[in-house]
Amino acid sequence: MKTIRVLRLASLVLAVAPFAAQAGDAGTVYTQLGINGLGLGYAASVTPDWAVRGQVNWLPKQSYTGNVGDFGNTANLTVEVNWSSFQLVGDWYPGDGGFRFSGGVVFNDNKISVAGTGNVNGTAGTVNGEIKLSQDPAPYLGLGYSVRPRIAKGWGFNMDAGVMFQNPKASLSATGGPTAADVEAQRAKMQDAVDQLKVMPVIALGVSYAF
Repeated sequence: MKTIRVLRLASLVLAVAPFAAQAGDAGTVYTQLGINGLGLGYAASVTPDWAVRGQVNWLPKQSYTGNVGDFGNTANLTVEVNWSSFQLVGDWYPGDGGFRFSGGVVFNDNKISVAGTGNVNGTAGTVNGEIKLSQDPAPYLGLGYSVRPRIAKGWGFNMDAGVMFQNPKASLSATGGPTAADVEAQRAKMQDAVDQLKVMPVIALGVSYAF
């Protein structure tokens, strides 16, 4: 359900973003490939030095089956990685070129699910777990380069480098032997691991076309 809400918000923002551009500026359509997946976005000038961007990010579902993490050497788990997000960003161009400072928010539905058999705090069982990379919208700060939507026309290059401030959360359930205490101990190990992603670097490169 969260994914549907994110996609609806993305569609709405991308639909109304062109109206942020002033007369004579049709904005910039661009793509990116980076940490958050393949991105498709639209940028429009608000003033000569400021622009806004709305961007949808997505990657095809990835899966792996085998021994994973702290669930023991004999674990047989299927891991699925689902990457989807939408970001709304404001850009400030302090000089005459394309260098910019960016700030905004990422509505992040990136998640990893785990299901199969393995050891839960040392006890064999059937497990089902999920890691959500961010429970809440993730603030974003960064810098980058692109053609200004209002000034340069035609094809261009863009890049972003920054950080997302996430609120990751791990959940886990198990049957077939592990106690509630075992499950909580294992979940705590998962949480400790994903807490390292509270500040997540973001790097993305792409091409654009300004109208």
